[in-house]
Amino acid sequence: MSEHAAAAEAAVPAARGTATALDRFLALIPVAIVAIAVLSVFLWQAASRKTPTIFSDELEWTQISRAIAATGHAARRGEPVSFKSLYAFLIAPAWWIHSTATAYAFIKYLDTVLMCLTAIPVYLLSRMLVPRPAAVFAAFASICTSAMFYAAFLIPEPLAYPTFALTAYACVKALAGGGRRWTISAIVLCLAATQVRGELGTLAASFAIAALVLFLAGPTSKRLRRGWGRLDYLGAAVLGLGALVVLNKLISSHSSQYAVVTQTWPDRMWSLGFQAGSALAIGLGVLPAMAGLASLWLPSRRDDPAWRAFAAFAASAIFTVSAYTAIKAAYLSTVFATRVEERNMIYLGPLLLVGTAVYFTTRRPWLPGILVAGAFVTWLVTHYGYQLDYPYFEAPGYGIAAMANRAWRWDQPTIRTALYITSAVSFAIALVPFARFVPAPVRKGVLAVTALAVIGWMLTGEVSSARGSSIQSKRFVANLPKPLDWVDQATGGKPVTFLGQDIEDPTGEWELEFWNRSIKHVWSLDATAPPPGPTLTLDVKSRYGALSSDPGFDYVVTTSNVDLIGRTVKAQPGLTLVQLLSHPWRLQQAVFGRSSDGWVGSDGSYAYFGPGHPKGTAVVSVSRSGFCDPQAPGTHVTIRVGPVALDEQQKPVVAQATAVRRLFLANCAQKTIRLPARPPFAVSVHVDPTVRPSDYGFSDSRELGAQVGWSFKPAPSR
Repeated sequence: MSEHAAAAEAAVPAARGTATALDRFLALIPVAIVAIAVLSVFLWQAASRKTPTIFSDELEWTQISRAIAATGHAARRGEPVSFKSLYAFLIAPAWWIHSTATAYAFIKYLDTVLMCLTAIPVYLLSRMLVPRPAAVFAAFASICTSAMFYAAFLIPEPLAYPTFALTAYACVKALAGGGRRWTISAIVLCLAATQVRGELGTLAASFAIAALVLFLAGPTSKRLRRGWGRLDYLGAAVLGLGALVVLNKLISSHSSQYAVVTQTWPDRMWSLGFQAGSALAIGLGVLPAMAGLASLWLPSRRDDPAWRAFAAFAASAIFTVSAYTAIKAAYLSTVFATRVEERNMIYLGPLLLVGTAVYFTTRRPWLPGILVAGAFVTWLVTHYGYQLDYPYFEAPGYGIAAMANRAWRWDQPTIRTALYITSAVSFAIALVPFARFVPAPVRKGVLAVTALAVIGWMLTGEVSSARGSSIQSKRFVANLPKPLDWVDQATGGKPVTFLGQDIEDPTGEWELEFWNRSIKHVWSLDATAPPPGPTLTLDVKSRYGALSSDPGFDYVVTTSNVDLIGRTVKAQPGLTLVQLLSHPWRLQQAVFGRSSDGWVGSDGSYAYFGPGHPKGTAVVSVSRSGFCDPQAPGTHVTIRVGPVALDEQQKPVVAQATAVRRLFLANCAQKTIRLPARPPFAVSVHVDPTVRPSDYGFSDSRELGAQVGWSFKPAPSR
């Protein structure tokens, strides 16, 4: 414990020193009650989240951990993958539970408890610096931040969050002169942290930078520089600058992401980095961001080795984590989407909260420090806009803003005004330690109320974001076939292949795969099978519908555009579980080029393969009734029917038309055409011109031809 913390403890009445074990136990009861209450809130949030919603992340970790549970090796859909995180091994034993619902619930509760354990290393770190009450505040506050939003998700954050806090504690302990054992522990934990999440490599960088800073400011360095002149300092500065240039080149040569962002998109890097910091500060309630930054320079505590170690490490962590977040967000904006990536900055929350406790327990804070920190944080939380999605997964710190928008209909300017007021109040409270004319009991009362208000702010934002996630999951579940594990139940757990076509929204497949462990393959006829994990596009091997790559499974789940020859075991909306009675797999009929809502663009086709070869009638319906606007033009439709042939891509096409129909389809109209056909046959539909509904005030921006339906009616037997 530092001298400042020890002095504060000494101010407690001496009677406490004679407290019995019973007294100490009774004193823990209020803390335990609060801890249980907080944990109960988060466990309730986990229980209210009914299904994964963040795809494909949650499904990928599910696939990997299930493979580890089954074989001891990481894999996705049966294909081995390299090591990704210790998190997958942590949750793997849960999948030994037979019920998927029970295993899922167990993982959610385990993740929640893990994140709440963050309070322990935060408390231990705080006790190096502040008295017990302030340490208790920092510990509880660290598990009330927006980071707890991630507790119910199947992602590495629930393990990474406490790992960061534990490693930070070990690093500060080592930097404060804890000895060889703590230094070794810190190094080992820094290395282990990278095996939880790659981003936690910032811990090792922070530890190294902090150690260098403390060395340069320490007595050994001062002794070495005792005889230096101006030219010596200038030379050292030049060498330092050169070292940074070399380091930059070295990193650029090993990281294309770093090179692209720093050389091409530096403005985007700064903007997205500050936006992530803004979300973090808002989620923390603004004041901890101000006081936490101000705690990094307290001249009155410069002789305290614990504070020096904490300040050096916290400042280094803020730099490295912020830089990582900014670079990653900028790079993702060039290849994926522009997002506010507070998700990668949540680990700084506990450090800023410990810093807040340090600031308010320091007898003489540094006024210029809080002035600069207050101005910077005020600019940070008011300069940028606010993401008001409900929830916004990448930045749950916006939860309090989203709540104000939804509950009170506050728009962006109103939220900004409220944050100006919050910043002003926070700054005023940060000046309380300087108000010596105010009686000490009054100052303590103000700070106690402020601590409760900050925790209330953080919990409100976190609960708001978590509630949004819960509502989203319930909407997902409402649209899923029941029971959720219907495939597993129908097959008795035997291996199943998912075979789809025109999979525009893969969410349904992802949910099906999560809840049904028997699904081993995810394949398609048109390369629309979604990741994560390997996929395969099947070819039609013959004009009679035989398919390539038959794995020998007897069960297949097909989408509405794919029909296999076999026995229908169970049908659900848009999905059919088929038991195959022979191999290789054979298509009965299939549709190509038609979306899930029945629309084709310029071209679509249908093939009917059998079984049997009776003559009959191909029935083709074409319609524009799905989009009906009196101003939209009609279109010309050409329908061709003939024997099946396979093109260069092994897809069925019309070999030679035996019947052709041309017609004009007025907008809002519907027509049905019947043409003679003998299996196996194909039907092609060509539509020209297409129409874009968005040109007529609708939200759909696709190029649409017509809604097309196909079927085959065999001729009645005589």
